Amino acid sequence: MQPTPTISVELARSAAEEAVRAIAGKSSHLARDLDVDQSRHVLPQPKSPADKLALLRDQVPARSARPAAGIPRARAFWQDTTEGTLGDIASEVRRTLGKRTDRGSLEVIGPYGNPARRLEQISVCIAENRPFVSMALCGSLQDLLVTSQPWAASLSILAKAPGEPIAAAVASARQAMAADCSDAYRLLLPEGDWQRRSGEETSRSVAPGYIILPKEFSTRAVRLPEGLCAHTDFVEDTASAITEALIGGHVPLAVHHGGHVLESAVVLVAAAHGFFVRPLTEGGALLKPWQCTGLLSSALAEGADIPELVLGRSEINAKELCQYLGRVPLAAR
Repeated sequence: MQPTPTISVELARSAAEEAVRAIAGKSSHLARDLDVDQSRHVLPQPKSPADKLALLRDQVPARSARPAAGIPRARAFWQDTTEGTLGDIASEVRRTLGKRTDRGSLEVIGPYGNPARRLEQISVCIAENRPFVSMALCGSLQDLLVTSQPWAASLSILAKAPGEPIAAAVASARQAMAADCSDAYRLLLPEGDWQRRSGEETSRSVAPGYIILPKEFSTRAVRLPEGLCAHTDFVEDTASAITEALIGGHVPLAVHHGGHVLESAVVLVAAAHGFFVRPLTEGGALLKPWQCTGLLSSALAEGADIPELVLGRSEINAKELCQYLGRVPLAAR
């Protein structure tokens, strides 16, 4: 018999499930290109034999103005759409969590507001022994909506009920995953069922040489080991890329750039799903899921950032990359 999920994990899963559905739903509404005036991109049709000859000989006079890139107010349209999408996500999550009347005075924090202020709210909840769910946007939601690239943005979710360790979840445009220090779960879509992780899932076939690195690493002077980094993706937001390509895909290795603790749920999710997590230092020790839980809890209490971490499917590869990059001065990274 499978163990019953903790209240913290249930809260994180509920928030992640609503988030991924809201993101996917908003993206589907943008499937048709409605902001381009196609008539501005079509050459006028020739009306006489002379016009046809001129067109054939490429003698059509140049236009006086370049075709418009989109409707007027296109920038305002995308800004409004992005803000509206984030608002829809937050509203759906709050609506779902609001139905959980058995959880007492649940505090739903974010995704808006100053991170420092949100940490203060979390500290109050912990001090008053009240449950909370924190939502934070990673990456650029506008980039996700415009390009349909799921690596562009994701939602980082942290949840805690009194007397339980913290739980974490990540939600992208295509999938959601959740975990605490004991168990890990993946959302099966479109069914909407949460599947508990089994050992076989982390031993899926991977493509050697693929690695995700922070964009800042692309300017480094030191060459990366070709055996580990033959196919390198430098990304703006490592949390979203790791969610999609490492945990959800077949990429074997990644470096998480670290950053604000509210945006680092992917660290615990990856560790609980069986990935090897190490600090990006030459002698960095392997972090077990319960240690990642402690890392997040300490950072929440202290308002500290999460350090750079290496995440991999292979312990040997993760250790090798840590030893290699750990010898490189921070200024070169």
